[in-house]
Amino acid sequence: MPVHRLSELSRADLSTAGGKGANLGEMVRLGLPVPPGFVVSAEAYAEQVRAWGLAVRLSAHLASSGWDAAASQVAAHFEGGELLPELEGAIRDAYRELGAPPVAVRSSATAEDLADASFAGQHETYLDVVGEDALLLALRRCWASLWSPRALRYRAARGIDHVGVNIAVVVQRMVPADFAGVLFTVDPVGQRADRMLLEVAPGLGEAVVSGHTTGDVYRLRRAPFGGPAAPAEPAADPPDGAAGPGGGDVAIEDRDPREAGRPAPSDDVVLELARLGLRLEAHFGCPQDVEFAVAGGSIHLLQSRPITTLGAAEIEPLPPLPELTFLQRKMAESNDNDRFPVAPMPLDQWGFRMIIPALVRAVRFIGLDVDEAEKRALMDQVWRELMVLPPMRPTLRLLGLPQKVAASLRDDAMAWWEREALPRLQEACAPVDLRALDDAALLRRADRIVETTTEILGERFERSASQMAAIALRLPVTLAVGPKRADAVLGDLVSGLHTRTSDVNVALFHLARRAVSAGPEVTRAIRDGRPEDLRASEAGRAYLAEVDAFLDEHGHRESKGFYLSAPTWRQDPAPMWGLLRGLLDAAAPPSEDAGMRRYRAALEEVTRKLRFVPGLSDVFRRTLDRLRRAILFRERSHFDLMRSFSALQAIVAELARRLHERGHLPGPDDIVYLTEAEIRAWLRGEAPPLGEVKRLLRRRRATYGVVNGRWQKRAFRAGGAGGSGDELRGIGASSGVVRGRARVVRDEREFDRLKAGEILVCRYTNPAWTPLFTLAAGVVTDTGGAVSHAAIVAREVGIPAVLGAAGATQRIRDGQEILVDGAEGRVVLLGQRAVAELVQATQESALPGGA
Repeated sequence: MPVHRLSELSRADLSTAGGKGANLGEMVRLGLPVPPGFVVSAEAYAEQVRAWGLAVRLSAHLASSGWDAAASQVAAHFEGGELLPELEGAIRDAYRELGAPPVAVRSSATAEDLADASFAGQHETYLDVVGEDALLLALRRCWASLWSPRALRYRAARGIDHVGVNIAVVVQRMVPADFAGVLFTVDPVGQRADRMLLEVAPGLGEAVVSGHTTGDVYRLRRAPFGGPAAPAEPAADPPDGAAGPGGGDVAIEDRDPREAGRPAPSDDVVLELARLGLRLEAHFGCPQDVEFAVAGGSIHLLQSRPITTLGAAEIEPLPPLPELTFLQRKMAESNDNDRFPVAPMPLDQWGFRMIIPALVRAVRFIGLDVDEAEKRALMDQVWRELMVLPPMRPTLRLLGLPQKVAASLRDDAMAWWEREALPRLQEACAPVDLRALDDAALLRRADRIVETTTEILGERFERSASQMAAIALRLPVTLAVGPKRADAVLGDLVSGLHTRTSDVNVALFHLARRAVSAGPEVTRAIRDGRPEDLRASEAGRAYLAEVDAFLDEHGHRESKGFYLSAPTWRQDPAPMWGLLRGLLDAAAPPSEDAGMRRYRAALEEVTRKLRFVPGLSDVFRRTLDRLRRAILFRERSHFDLMRSFSALQAIVAELARRLHERGHLPGPDDIVYLTEAEIRAWLRGEAPPLGEVKRLLRRRRATYGVVNGRWQKRAFRAGGAGGSGDELRGIGASSGVVRGRARVVRDEREFDRLKAGEILVCRYTNPAWTPLFTLAAGVVTDTGGAVSHAAIVAREVGIPAVLGAAGATQRIRDGQEILVDGAEGRVVLLGQRAVAELVQATQESALPGGA
């Protein structure tokens, strides 16, 4: 049978329904509250693939490791190929029998090799699918996800037969969830067998599971798990929702609400979830990871699977957080997170060999002292929960800082960069055939890049002391316009700057325009998120050549900051394609005219009001001009320095390939969990047995999950910007007022969600995000400041921006109407206040120059 109701399945049906479908069937048989649905079987997929002759058609591509070509050919079959009439009819009938409701469509792997953590997320999930045709399209795309280039490479790296792998698809009625989340029947973070961990948030659970939403965390006391119980004949299954074995002793130990005032499920619901979790644990014989939804007070179980990160050895020891000094706290609070938005991975320790010495050199230059042993210890540290330097102690040299800032303002840093620093970087990073180098030569090249970049980065930080002039300019600006408007006017005074980021954004816009002019077959592939389809037409291939030329010039643009583990656009162009998808609808290229108008208006206003002190206006103009040049230097040098990271990433990719081919790594992508020292040792033939390597990688993945969770909580919740009720407060980084629909974009994979005229709401931005500003009507971020990338580009394109509005991505609902006041640093959540009252308040608070 091609289709099976969930009620017909059990965990004995893994090969038919996949792990997800088989477990859901088992839960239905237990009488547990599972949304109704059906499974399109793995046999149905296999029969359809045979009918299309896929194995024969792909044999040449698979034999030559032509993953992109194979994926492109598969996509064409799965999108346009005719379904077997019996299969299509059975799916339509099953959907009608379900009542033709909105459904969730999820892939369900049938092979144990495909169920491990490293493969998670490579298959597709579609939510709120409505209608028979939409269901069939979602089914086809779930099938096609088995043949993505990433999935093909994964299987090839692990010796898994492509043609022998099948996939089932689960179709379930959507739950209109009031709350959703995940329950762990033991605490995998604290490694506590006597405690359960539950994370829940309003809305759909997909956001919690994927990490897009941070839920409230509950810790519940339970009887310790002691391993699978001896088989016994139960008298009878307990009634629905009743406590199973061990379910009588659960209690809420503590809770961590992530947002004050946010709705939460009742304690009774939380305890009932815990009892259901214990019942699943007793039935399956091991601790469970349970996804759930709550609608109208009723619990719906969406999935249950074993927890894969248990045991004391599964999480590596983490260093305790240090007691921060005053200077360290200030440094942590001032970090706008566009450089370090996520926690570093073990591989990033290699990159910190450049960053940390350069930063230490800079703080010593301004007159602070850092102990050398503490600097080395920080460089050797594998896991860290926040990015701060070692304790810094003031010295008498600090008294000379004003003179150093003045000298830096007179220095022509850009000339030094273009004549000396940049040529040295280009020489160290000059393209070579990495495969032609032996291991020793490859490592020598890496060492040279690190040494050159460290030296240049340190001098760059010293020459950037001129940016401290912004502190000196704040006083005259405050005198001229008052403290309430000082931040916004200071921001306008550094508007109108032409940066390399501006060049990239304009080039990307024109690349999108060329896609439109190339015709519908090109734009369709981009809109559908299937750039591999471009290879099928002459126009598409010509456009791909233009994309390659763009990446040759700008492909070293980073996606997630100064990390070796974060791929650049050249290595992973998916964020770039997402930007192009949005820019297809952009009406005009980014313009700096609005920024120049802001700059001239602010300069005229401030200097006019400073004329009462003879000569002050002229001094102010000269200092401001030098500050603007210093910011241009910072932006230009940042753009070029990413060439070093890109060159190092290419070396790391080659090393990963070699370690994998020599049998030391399960897959090339696993290298992000190794330190530099381990990579060097393994290249010398000192790698442990592969089984031990796999255990190491499991520990590191689990540890990174814990560390990154803490990093995110600290980075995006620390401090807070104020505001209450229906209002958020942050830093007014680009003046103006706009009212519109909010679009919450969680990360680079969601770039294409933003539509023209919407207000971009995100946790952080870096230069890779700024092309979105061409589409956005305004910007709101959880973190950031008046001189961050987001602020600079927002001012250039003339859109209001409020940055550092802590909790914005949690409190603003996707699609909600909001008002952004960039002059006041205020975000108002509409629908909670009368519009007339809002307009009146905005008019009363408006000041000259704020629009």
